[in-house]
Amino acid sequence: MRVSGVRGPRVLVVGAAAHIFPSHLPGLQAVGAEVVGVHDVNAERLQPVAERLRCPAFTDLDALLRIPADLAVVVAPHPFHAELTIRCMQSGLDVLTEKPMAVEVAEADRMVAEADRLGRMLAVSFQHRTRTEVQAARTLIQEGALGVIQRVDLLATWPRRFGYFASAAWRGSWRGEGGGVLINQGQHDLDTMGYVAGFPNRIVAWGRTQLQPIETEDTMSAMIGWESGAVGFIHISTAESDEERRIEITGTGGRLRLRRGRLEVLRNDVDMRDHAVSPGSPYEAPPTLDLELVEGTGGKHVEIYRDLVAARAEGRPPIAHGASALHTLELTNALIYSSHTGQEVRLPLDRGAYSELLRSLRARSGARG
Repeated sequence: MRVSGVRGPRVLVVGAAAHIFPSHLPGLQAVGAEVVGVHDVNAERLQPVAERLRCPAFTDLDALLRIPADLAVVVAPHPFHAELTIRCMQSGLDVLTEKPMAVEVAEADRMVAEADRLGRMLAVSFQHRTRTEVQAARTLIQEGALGVIQRVDLLATWPRRFGYFASAAWRGSWRGEGGGVLINQGQHDLDTMGYVAGFPNRIVAWGRTQLQPIETEDTMSAMIGWESGAVGFIHISTAESDEERRIEITGTGGRLRLRRGRLEVLRNDVDMRDHAVSPGSPYEAPPTLDLELVEGTGGKHVEIYRDLVAARAEGRPPIAHGASALHTLELTNALIYSSHTGQEVRLPLDRGAYSELLRSLRARSGARG
C-alpha cells in the first residue's frame, strides 16, 4: 500500500508488530512511501498491521526480502538490529533502523563495514538531530560562538511506573535488552549531546538499580572528559522525576541551555580568558549580553524520513548515518563497562572486553531475559 498519494520509495518493514512502528507511519506518509511487505515473528500481532497497510505479511524474512523494494525499515527489538540490517543490505536495500542501532559497538562496526562494502545507505532513527534548536546549538559550537568549551552537562530523567517494565519481558534485562536506561531511554540524550558538543573520550561511570524492578541499571551517572580538555557530567534515570531533559554547555565566551523546543544562549560581553587578566574587582564576573532564545521545531520521525529520502536523491549521507550513530552506541557501552568494572574507560572502547562483559551479564541474567 502507498501510504500517501505522493510517489516515494518502496518499503519493507521488519518487526512491524513492534510498539514503535506506529510512530513511523507519519514519516512514511510524508515521503509517499509504498509499504510493499511487512514482517514479524508474531503472526497474530502482524496481521492487523498488514491489513491496515493492505500489503502481504511474512514471518519468514527470506520471503519478505524477495519482494522488490528500495528501503527496509527495521523496528524489531534492538538485539536483532545488526543481523536484520545486514541481511536487508545484502538483499540490495538501503536501511533505516530504530535506535539503538545495535546492542554492542562491535555489531555496529560490522553494520557500517557492510554498508560501505555494499554501497548501501545505513541510517538510524536519531530524529532529535533534526530539531531546529539542536541544529542551532551545534552551529554555535562549531563556529566557536561560546569560545573554548569548558563544561558539558547532560541531565535526563524518564520517570516510569513498574507497569512499563512488566509490559514486555525483555525490558530491563541483559539477555532481552542488553542494558537498561542507557540502551533504551537515554539513546536520544547521549546522541544529542555528542551531536552538538562532540563525543567525550574519557569516562568514569556509576550505574545502579535504585528503584525499578529490573536487573539492569535504572540510573547512570558519569564524569566525562574530552580530548580538548573540556569536562562534564551525565545523569540519566528512569527512577527519578525532575524538570525536563536538558543539556548545558559552558565556554569561555558564554553558555547555552538546550531543552526540547527551546535553546537559551547567554554570551559573555568579554571572553573569560580576557576578563581573567583584565583590571578591576577580583570578584566580578564578566558582563553578559541579552539572553538569546531560539524556539525549535522538528525532531519527529517525519523529519528523519524526509532527510533520508533527500539524502538518497542527492547522493549524500543522511543526517544520522550509521558511522556517526556508532559513536553514540560506543559511548553507551563505555558507560556500562566503566560502571561494572570500576575503571576509567578511554575511547576507542575495547570491543572484545565489552563483548566479554556482556556475555557474562547475559549468562547471569534472570527469567526476564
